[in-house]
Amino acid sequence: MASHIEDASVVINWGPDCESPPDWIGLYTKNPAFSDDPPVLKIEVNGRKNGEVITNQKFGKQRLPGGWSYDEVLRHIPKRRAKPLCFDIYLVSYNNLNKLQIFDCLKIQPNWMFTEKSIGNVSLKDLFLPGTHCSACYQTKANANNNLLKKVGFHQDLDIWTQLVFGVRYLDFSIGYHPYHNSTRNFWVMNEGYRVGWILPILHDIRRFVILSEETIVLDIRRFPLGFHSHPEQHVEFLSILDQELGDLAYRRPYFDNADDDQTVSYHLTIEDMRRQGKYILITYNHAASLNDSDLIWAPWTKYSSSSLKHTELSQFMNKLFSQKHPDAPKSIGWSFHGVQGYQSSSSSEEIYLMPKERANLTNPKLMRMLGGPWSLRANAVLLDFFTNTNLIDMAVHTNRYKTLKSMGDEVIVLDIQ
Repeated sequence: MASHIEDASVVINWGPDCESPPDWIGLYTKNPAFSDDPPVLKIEVNGRKNGEVITNQKFGKQRLPGGWSYDEVLRHIPKRRAKPLCFDIYLVSYNNLNKLQIFDCLKIQPNWMFTEKSIGNVSLKDLFLPGTHCSACYQTKANANNNLLKKVGFHQDLDIWTQLVFGVRYLDFSIGYHPYHNSTRNFWVMNEGYRVGWILPILHDIRRFVILSEETIVLDIRRFPLGFHSHPEQHVEFLSILDQELGDLAYRRPYFDNADDDQTVSYHLTIEDMRRQGKYILITYNHAASLNDSDLIWAPWTKYSSSSLKHTELSQFMNKLFSQKHPDAPKSIGWSFHGVQGYQSSSSSEEIYLMPKERANLTNPKLMRMLGGPWSLRANAVLLDFFTNTNLIDMAVHTNRYKTLKSMGDEVIVLDIQ
């Protein structure tokens, strides 16, 4: 199993229950629309309605296309493009007459919200927001030698900048306070009780991305496992840092000064509500007392997590959440589904513990298969570990597009002749 995304194998999936399976699938490292090079891999489908092939093709050290690599945006502002931007990994399927069926690629989608104009007036609770669990829990130069973090602390293989460029729009953070000789480094990204890295560089990356893309981002700051208990002054100091770094881009509670009209609920907002004021960041904050002190933050959305479940129990749990007829399904609220597995949920009778990436490799495919049908229309924020082994971003983009088209269809006026 690859420890870095550069070493990861390209995996080809099709199905489940593909009604018209292709005759064969080709994997290309040059765009076949402009190149006559043969595929580096040809897969004979042989009528199978679903399948998975782990190829020998590695992702490799590829720059983010379209000028979105971090060092490039420091020199040039990337252009907004209506279409996704492809890495040099392309997938094409053909029928038995050798005619093209599907053309796709591994891609980034840094502007998908901006280009999907129809979602602008849809409330946040009705959008499918692709997210990451423990978003800043990844390896950096500063923590690369921490063996404990290598074993249990890392839950993503892309940094915050790259996650956002890929299309992630909902970020999940736990924050801790630990004194440091430089006061700007007192606040840390946490994974349970482990310090992963300083929060300030993360906020800088979020700020830079939002300014360049004008995409809408939700920051869910939910837990404070270190240094905050019985120390409300830490919340005051941390909120001051948030205000300093992101305050001019964050959508604030408009009636904060009027107790009778103040609303801490944010999920009824739309992207256009925020854009009209030139704001692109929504910060939810799970500390009730702080909501009384700052207009920068909003009440947290309802959270559901599969972390305490065995992977065999995931289907029943998701049915409870995503089935419209189930009495416990969330209705008319903003909510996040953390599709992750904890240590206690993935241990076998022999007490063999899976590492975070192994758990994600087990859980993510099953979760995405279940989410791939009508349940995707019920999803709000879906947060995963190691999301790169899924099509989460594509699913969110296409689901939101379908939702808005369906909504427009419901409201259409038909001129008829009786």
